[in-house]
Amino acid sequence: MKKLASDGKINEDGIISSNETITEKEGYEAMLYMLKAYWEATGSNDLTDILSGGGYWGEVDKPTDTAYWEYWLEAVEKVKKEDPPL
Repeated sequence: MKKLASDGKINEDGIISSNETITEKEGYEAMLYMLKAYWEATGSNDLTDILSGGGYWGEVDKPTDTAYWEYWLEAVEKVKKEDPPL
């Protein structure tokens, strides 16, 4: 089974947890990677689609769509291992 970036960073109730930090520049670049990955996966460039799944649902630290948390963690890993997105 494929190891997910979110393994150990989201519990069985869908609550995210992480104490890792990144710089502002890394955060910006991770956002760019994440938006590109979302666009490639869905073909959507509608900002409402992107924002509607990226918030919290019902309680703090519980994402509306847990795939967003996965996209984010993958983007952070890319920032750390690869050149900035072009």
